[in-house]
Amino acid sequence: MSFINTFRDLSARNLHILNSHPIAEISGSLGDLGTFLPIAIALSINGTISLSSTLVFSGIANILTGLFFGIPLPVQPMKAIAAVAIANAFTNGEIAAAGIFVAACIFVFSATGLLRWFADVIPIPVVKGIQVGAGLSLIIAAGGSLSKLGWLTPSWSDNRIWVIIAFLFLLTTNYYRQIPYALVVLMVGLVFAIITATQGMDLPNFRPWIPVLTVPSNGDWRVGIVQAGIGQLPLTTLNSVVAVVHLAGDLLPEVPTPSITSVGLSVSIMNLVSCWFGAMPVCHGSGGLAAQYRFGARS
Repeated sequence: MSFINTFRDLSARNLHILNSHPIAEISGSLGDLGTFLPIAIALSINGTISLSSTLVFSGIANILTGLFFGIPLPVQPMKAIAAVAIANAFTNGEIAAAGIFVAACIFVFSATGLLRWFADVIPIPVVKGIQVGAGLSLIIAAGGSLSKLGWLTPSWSDNRIWVIIAFLFLLTTNYYRQIPYALVVLMVGLVFAIITATQGMDLPNFRPWIPVLTVPSNGDWRVGIVQAGIGQLPLTTLNSVVAVVHLAGDLLPEVPTPSITSVGLSVSIMNLVSCWFGAMPVCHGSGGLAAQYRFGARS
């Protein structure tokens, strides 16, 4: 009965915040797209994942986590798996095996109480260090991408001038938090994309999504687990579960903080369902939570 009452209270809070600050909530919901979309597109171009399955299952997971946790909990790529998969051109079966392995381990950790033990023995400074490290890694990755740009190249819509404009705009929103930065940047990006796509490029054909089952072979399990899954496991445990719970308590003290076990089960269930259909392995993350909060999301 307490679960029903908590769910009712969270739903009422979500609706109240959305009605009170709709633009801020929409803008905040876009705060993590800067990591989600590039990785998802890169993996789909390589044929490693099904982009349609990824978008469908990630969208469903975003809705459900918002309903059950009542906070802007992100659904983002498992970055260690994604990095290895892109570098080694993983097959559908190999990346699915990696995601399912991590999800199964997190499920066992959650069900047996090991995740709660991890949270008790890991010092808070270590958790904060993970959050700082995640932020620094994104800054370094962004710097690597910027080094390829010129002042006016490679195109009118993609150059250092726009980077500087975006950065100055971001600094401005530190003083005027009511400006929906992420929403504005997304809309500008969509306009640029439409203009570019209509200049002699073929537009994609629209067709219904048809789910296709992905069953890893014995070789897929070996490659996926050894080369990517094992490396992702500690990152998911610390950054996607332990650090998320601590950060949620810091940023949103007025909302019941999700338990370690519930977040772990959320991560495991998402992937134990979606990876069998070729979707990208996903998790929650402290960086994504911080980004969505920074750009306005509170529900």
